[in-house]
Order: sequence, then C-alpha cells, then structure tokens
Amino acid sequence: MKEKFVNSSIKFISKYQECDDLKIKKLNYGLQGIYNLIVKLSIVIIIAIITKTINQTLLFLLFYAGIRTFSYGLHAKSNLACWITTIIIYNIIPYFIKNINFPIYMSYIALIVALISMILWAPADTPKKPLIRKKNRKKCKIISIIVVIIYTIIIFMINNTMITNSITYALIIQSIVINPLTYKITKTQFNNYKYYKKKINMV
Repeated sequence: MKEKFVNSSIKFISKYQECDDLKIKKLNYGLQGIYNLIVKLSIVIIIAIITKTINQTLLFLLFYAGIRTFSYGLHAKSNLACWITTIIIYNIIPYFIKNINFPIYMSYIALIVALISMILWAPADTPKKPLIRKKNRKKCKIISIIVVIIYTIIIFMINNTMITNSITYALIIQSIVINPLTYKITKTQFNNYKYYKKKINMV
C-alpha cells in the first residue's frame, strides 16, 4: 500500500515538473514519511475514539507538536519501537490526562525543568538528521524557549485542568527525549552535528 501511494504520487508529480534521480529520491523519502504519519495518526485517532479520549489526544498532540517541532529529540530506531512509543505517547498519555490530575506545583516544576532543558540541550538532533547549520540550531533553541514561556502563560491564565495536564505531560516527555542521559541510555549519539563536521573534514 505504501509503495503504491509513493509510486503513484511520484508519477503524478513528474507530469508537472522535471524530476532527476536525486529529486525522485528526495520525493520518495518525503512521501514515505507522509504516508507513515497519516497511518500512525489514523490509528492513534481510532484508538482515541474507542477509549473515549479523543479530546485529550487532540489537545496533547497540539501541545506536544508545539514543543517537539523545534526542540527535536530522540526517534525510535525500528518500526516496531516507533509504533510502541507512538501508542504510549499519543494514546496512553491522554488516558492519564483524562484520569490523573497533576497537583499544580508539579506543573510548575515541569515548566522550570523544561525551560532549563531547552536552554541546555535544545535542539537535540539525531544521527539521521544532524542539525548542521549553527544559525538553524540557534533559531530552534530560541523558539523552543519561547514555546515554554507561552505554555507557562497559558497555564497561569487559563484555569483548565485538561489543558494544564496536557502541557505538563508534553513538557515532561520532551524534557526526557532531549536529555543527553536518555541518549546515553538508548546508545544514541548526542550533538550529531559535531560528528558530521568531523566526517566532512576526514573526507
């Protein structure tokens, strides 16, 4: 199914613009990512509907995407691991958001830890996607810090348990996945842009 989607999409795009081998490879990679995202998102939403946590799931998706988009972090090393972590993060966490309320001081702690984490470690790249450009890394760090500040304002201004829980869980998880200790535990290289430069110099 994925192969059919990718091939038909590339064929359609090729009708309207010239595609050399390099562009086709890039399209192939990008379209596979889009397909995987659509499939995973569909499964997550179906499970959320079944477990009656659709509101919590969508809210958590929003807040988690807001911080992860710019601070990056670990990715699963295999398709199975990716599915397991996807279900845990996007279906089990919303269940906790619905049924387990954090004391407000826990949210404050999460905000402080997240802010420190973003200052120290964001953006945390991966071996497959090293953030090579210094300007881009600086931009992502600044935006990540701004996002945490915005979340802080939301928590203080909006007295809503579901929103507070969603933000708190999102920040806790993201603080974990960008932490160098988590990279070490999972045997994943941290600050990959440094090693990318070394490889270029060796060549």
